[in-house]
Amino acid sequence: MSQADETFFTSIGCMDGRVQDPISEYGKNRYSVKYMDTITEAGLVGIIGSEDIDEKILESIKKKVLISINKHHSKGIVVHGHQDCAGNPIDETLHREQTINAAREIRDFVPGDIEVMPVFVVRDGENWKAEEL
Repeated sequence: MSQADETFFTSIGCMDGRVQDPISEYGKNRYSVKYMDTITEAGLVGIIGSEDIDEKILESIKKKVLISINKHHSKGIVVHGHQDCAGNPIDETLHREQTINAAREIRDFVPGDIEVMPVFVVRDGENWKAEEL
């Protein structure tokens, strides 16, 4: 359980380490929180944002999201995909669509009015940045 001053948002996306910092910065700024609960899987939005959804993984994500919401009182959820994804090496346009679809799947089981925001992380020179979809 979190303390009163320990505020969270939930990150759901790829395990790629290059995208974790931009997602953390984005979520902390968007939701005015201190910490990020992280749910990752290689190429995650391709697993839950395509026509052939892996229900077993989706159920596992649901369990983790509800822990983040109920125990850490998550202020919002960021669902993210990114360029140059080894786990989901597809066309960027389709990858962005999968990210939006994955966010819709997550929204279906998130209680109340907690925001579920689809985000795509792109290379910006030598850095990476999060863009809202």
